[in-house]
Amino acid sequence: MKVDMEMEILLNEIPLLHHGGLLGGVDAGVDDDVDLSFLIHELAAMGVVEGDDEPPVPAAAAGLGFSGLFYPKKGENVVSSHPFSMPNHCARMPSLFDPVPFDAAAAATDLWTIRCSPPPSSSPPAATPRARCKNGRRKNGGCGMTTKPKKCAPASKPPHGESLAGLRGLMYHVARDQHGCRFLQERLDDGKREVDLIFAGVSRHAAQLMVDPFGNYLMQKLLSVCDAEQRMALVLTLTAAPCVLVRISLNVHGTRAVQKLIESLRTREEISLVIDTLRPGFLELIKDPNGNHVVQKCLQSFEANDNKAIFDAAAVHCLDIGMQCHGCCVLQRCIARSRGEHREKLVAAIACNGFELAQDAYGNYVVQYVIDLKIPNANSSLAQQFEGRYIHLSMQKFSSNVVEKCLKVFKEADKAKIILELLDMPRLEQLLQHPYANYVIYSALQNSKGSLHSALTNAIRPHVELLRTSPYCKRIYSRALLKR
Repeated sequence: MKVDMEMEILLNEIPLLHHGGLLGGVDAGVDDDVDLSFLIHELAAMGVVEGDDEPPVPAAAAGLGFSGLFYPKKGENVVSSHPFSMPNHCARMPSLFDPVPFDAAAAATDLWTIRCSPPPSSSPPAATPRARCKNGRRKNGGCGMTTKPKKCAPASKPPHGESLAGLRGLMYHVARDQHGCRFLQERLDDGKREVDLIFAGVSRHAAQLMVDPFGNYLMQKLLSVCDAEQRMALVLTLTAAPCVLVRISLNVHGTRAVQKLIESLRTREEISLVIDTLRPGFLELIKDPNGNHVVQKCLQSFEANDNKAIFDAAAVHCLDIGMQCHGCCVLQRCIARSRGEHREKLVAAIACNGFELAQDAYGNYVVQYVIDLKIPNANSSLAQQFEGRYIHLSMQKFSSNVVEKCLKVFKEADKAKIILELLDMPRLEQLLQHPYANYVIYSALQNSKGSLHSALTNAIRPHVELLRTSPYCKRIYSRALLKR
């Protein structure tokens, strides 16, 4: 097997390395300073010895495995061609904390104004963890083939300023990485200096990060810790181009970031900029499963006067948005948050389209919401539209719920008109057996009084046998007055 041959060659080379000084010009007389850690890590990968937690892998051999090892040919100088020579090893192993060269152009583009790298220390460097491991292995018996080598002490982490300084010009790319985004979010808790540095690195890319699966979390955290000037700068960036904020709001990740932006707005100028930017896409936002939450967040976070543009648009397009699954919820929220003239205008627009909305799967909920408000003008307008059509509405799945609501909320005179229209039905038994109209008859019995209730009971009583057998009439038959 190829791996067995490689293992045998490595094991045969160990005595030569230890006694003959084959590590790239190391004298045999100073073999105590020889570092065999890389060779031990190679053997550990084969299963011969146990290696350290983080073996130094050369960049040139990282993707080659054992197939990239070089073996001397017959008659070739072993010392000059040995793959584990110290000069080759050092050339291939750059330090993890080598100083990052400062790129003035990148710093200027990311608005860096503070140099975070501390000045170089003049004191002699401390002993590295590698040297301690090497000494430990030498004391425990030569190359450490029979004993487990001591683990290196963990390298100290660079200071916070140094960590951010190494990200100059790369902050946007780091924010789009899962672990990098978490790191930057944690650094936002370290103080104003870190907030300023991160803001300078990502503010120009706010629109792209808000729709990123990971970057949107950083933007949400940044909005919660930035100051008023930085928040205004973000608002100006997002509202500079038309429809940018609308497209972000329609995104599954961007909608969360925009909602956080709306929550953080404080001044009238910021609110006005955001509302004016969202207004052209109002209809698209309301009908979208992500965008409708942005509109609702505006209604929840801003005052009624600030939401005037939303109320006006909702009144104009009430029929269109009221017959849509997300739009009917937004329309009800608009009614709840509006006041005075805006509310009257919105309710009147819905009442004028009451007959069409009442027959819709979603619009009927808007009509029922308006009826429950008990606004005299609105209910009177609805009663005029429904008059003469109650039979038609009672025999439909969605509008039958609206007729039941009318029987519960309308004034007595309007209730009487509904019941009289039901009694004028030539064949009342059709309504009694209908899967939807039977609920209307039952509500009429519950909400009628006096002579009107007696007239309805007398009209139903001749059909008692039908009520006993029909599956849709059991609720009506259960009424105590009909059992007598």
